[in-house]
Amino acid sequence: ARQVEQAQKLLVNSTFPDSASNNQLCRYLYYSGRIQALRLEYTLAFSNLSQCLRKAPTNTALGFRIAAQRLLIVVQLLMGEIPDRNVFFTDGMKRELAPYLKITQAVRRGDLAVFRDTAASFQQRLVADGTFTLISRLAHSVVKAGLRRLSTSYSRIALGDIAKRLGLASAESAEFVVAKAVRDGVIDATIDREGLYVQSHDLVDVYATTEPTDAFHRRIAYCLTTHNDAVRSMRYPEDAYKKDLEASRGLRGKKDDDRTDEEKAQELGDELEEDY
Repeated sequence: ARQVEQAQKLLVNSTFPDSASNNQLCRYLYYSGRIQALRLEYTLAFSNLSQCLRKAPTNTALGFRIAAQRLLIVVQLLMGEIPDRNVFFTDGMKRELAPYLKITQAVRRGDLAVFRDTAASFQQRLVADGTFTLISRLAHSVVKAGLRRLSTSYSRIALGDIAKRLGLASAESAEFVVAKAVRDGVIDATIDREGLYVQSHDLVDVYATTEPTDAFHRRIAYCLTTHNDAVRSMRYPEDAYKKDLEASRGLRGKKDDDRTDEEKAQELGDELEEDY
């Protein structure tokens, strides 16, 4: 944890040079996203890792792209999103991303026991990849996903059934989990302590909430970032043309630079008089 905080301080107090190569920029974005993911800044981590994969070369550096894709999948799961299935079947990545496909399926299913068994079976592989710490945080996402499915499927369900479906220890644990989910806005429901059941409310129209606005905001920000990166990459360095111009002139250009404007004007006048 101390090393992560020191890395964050270095990231904040330093400025990445604009003249750096594309490979260095990809590495900077990858490590920035990794640091931000460990510090629970999943939105910034997702943005940096997405840019990293977009800028990474497609014909080389397969190992780097696999590492960035693995981390991006975990960050998406921590944000409560499910990655697209075609991501796991990218050319050259299918075998390396197989454990993360199993974990994604366990998260989507919402069964905590299945998730723990899957994570335990791939523990050595995840530790070697450096993602085990982040994946261990997914237990809350698994429970949230399961609660969303149960809330959508049942208008009324007992706490004991919730504990059984989600793989929790007891109905009391299920009550605490449901109460936290209701407080965080994951589900819209009411807990009946006397009847020991959860009563789901009617589904709210999603267009009456701020979710569409947030989705448009993320897409617009992504498009603006892509546009700014394209414009920045097309810029020429300042005064770069002067070096090429001087090199083409050669010694004559150096001699011309040594003369004053008056001498150049006098020589031009003499040449015009000789012509006439």
